[in-house]
Amino acid sequence: MIAGKRKTIGVFLCKAYTVFDNAVYHALEEEAHRLNYDVIIFTTVGFFSSQNEYDSQERGMFSFAPIEQLDGIIVAPDTYEIEGFRDQLYEELKRRAKCPIVSIRHQEDEYDCVYTDENLAIRPLMKHLLEDHGLKRVVFLAGYEGHPDGEKRLQVYKEEMALHGLPVDEEKDIAHGTMWLNCGDMAYEAFFSDPERRPEAVVCANDFMAIGLMRTLKKHGLRIPEDVIVTGFDNVQNFALNEPMLTTVEQNFEEMASKAMEELDRQIRGEYGENGKKEIKRIAIGGQLILGESCGCGGRGEDFYVKTSMERAELVDNMNSREVSMTYLTIELNACDDLKDLHRVLVNKMDDTRMVRDYYLCLFEKGKDVYGEPVFAEEQTEKACLVHVMKDRQDHGMPMITFDRCKLLPEMAERAEEPQVLYLVLLHQREKAYGYALFHYQPGEVPTNFFQHWNIILSGALSNMHKRDELKVLYEERRLSSITDVMTRLLNRRGLEEQLSPIWQRLCAMGESAAFISFDMDRLKQINDTFGHQAGDYAIRLTGDAIRRAAPKDAILARMGGDEFLAVMPRADDQAAKRFMRDFQKQLKALNKQEDRAFNVEASCGAVVIHMNGLSTIEECIQRSDEELYRQKEKRHTERYE
Repeated sequence: MIAGKRKTIGVFLCKAYTVFDNAVYHALEEEAHRLNYDVIIFTTVGFFSSQNEYDSQERGMFSFAPIEQLDGIIVAPDTYEIEGFRDQLYEELKRRAKCPIVSIRHQEDEYDCVYTDENLAIRPLMKHLLEDHGLKRVVFLAGYEGHPDGEKRLQVYKEEMALHGLPVDEEKDIAHGTMWLNCGDMAYEAFFSDPERRPEAVVCANDFMAIGLMRTLKKHGLRIPEDVIVTGFDNVQNFALNEPMLTTVEQNFEEMASKAMEELDRQIRGEYGENGKKEIKRIAIGGQLILGESCGCGGRGEDFYVKTSMERAELVDNMNSREVSMTYLTIELNACDDLKDLHRVLVNKMDDTRMVRDYYLCLFEKGKDVYGEPVFAEEQTEKACLVHVMKDRQDHGMPMITFDRCKLLPEMAERAEEPQVLYLVLLHQREKAYGYALFHYQPGEVPTNFFQHWNIILSGALSNMHKRDELKVLYEERRLSSITDVMTRLLNRRGLEEQLSPIWQRLCAMGESAAFISFDMDRLKQINDTFGHQAGDYAIRLTGDAIRRAAPKDAILARMGGDEFLAVMPRADDQAAKRFMRDFQKQLKALNKQEDRAFNVEASCGAVVIHMNGLSTIEECIQRSDEELYRQKEKRHTERYE
């Protein structure tokens, strides 16, 4: 880990559950162990056609990732389909990266790259159609405009058509799709609406568009390959059993990732000398032509249907099981009031995540409260707190370890005996960011969108917990305002009863004592009449401040109304009560001197110490305290005029 001694490679890619990403993951695991690197895969979600706010907030990953701390970076830029994502990632890399960078699946001008050479990949497919099949009317379904791979494949299509002396009408023979299944109707309208110009073959820039088109063609009664040939690119094998097996091109994604790791390792170890490598290094990899039923040259083996049916039945069972798991996870996480509840739910759900070996949950921390406990933020912060750990399929509790976020994990997560390949996802809702999760798959497992859903649900639970905390704070503020005197910020009469009631029965049952001290301001009416009511309010606040400063820590202080105050000291004796009254007069005198007004604020006080019993009432004790106060007040009045 970055927190440990092993060097760390960062990988940036989007949608970590596609065929490409699964192949990359296998290669990264193998190379990480062979070359002794930890690998962090900073993964996001986001689709070209997506309009939801969640996807757009995923761009926070680029500012979050500790790019400066990484020893090497692999980036798959063409996996970022949402507008602006790729540019923002590149800006962060240019500004912050201090390590070698290798791009995969995409030919680069700025960084070293390992990519599929379209000349070595799609050109054999075009030659197969034009030469082996002898076709003349071949059209091309490209990706959305600006998609780098789609543009390169389109260029090879044009070149091969020109080399074979076949004209290309840019408007009628080329259409731009979405790189997804949903562009079948659009492609049919573009290529098949004119019966006089129907093509003999449609070359698609990827398999998903090819599958979508084949389904649309079938709805319109066209047979494949008898009426039209359809080809793809990628060999995703994502087709129904009643659909033709695609003729396509398979890319060697594992080789790309392996060569990228090897190139980073050479640069990290300084193999290129002190001055490093001067020129951009481009490593081209070819593709493999896969002949299928969609052109008529390939087919399925005899056991294909049995094998595929069994695999898909198992897949459906797993999906159904995970749907049920997600439903109950949502219910239980949404009921969580605090992190202890959340930890309990995650531990109980360990059986639903058998594909994961290790899971770490970290929350952004903005500081500590008065008790030294972490206070969690709703935005990215410099500190993070590890709040939940599953390691080797075992619950490791709630460590509550605070650490520098740039380290991603504290040292307790390091594995000295073996490298780790960890996926990292941000946890956020709308504009709020709560933290991040890291997970390590079991050997032989591959990433699926299960954990994308899992972490989105977890983000929602964290959002709900923050909202509950906010409501608790608002409720407490409102409760305090209902039991607090606005002018002095001491308790009011209702607040006194609320604070005193919980300990009253215990005092009475144990026969313990309590001191009741009543205060009454002297000559408040004279201050109001002479200096105005603002001066009178000031005098009341000053008296309250003096009481607060003189009071011991466990005293309950209240303004009972007007110029009257009360202090209750549980388990106090006569000496403690007298000491409090002396300290009060000292504090009042000091405040008068400090404020230096045209008048002095004075107050009388009287105390009684009562030994409680089962018949004692709060009102009776207050009454006895008031009686003692007025005896003292009368005594002061007499002494003043003698």
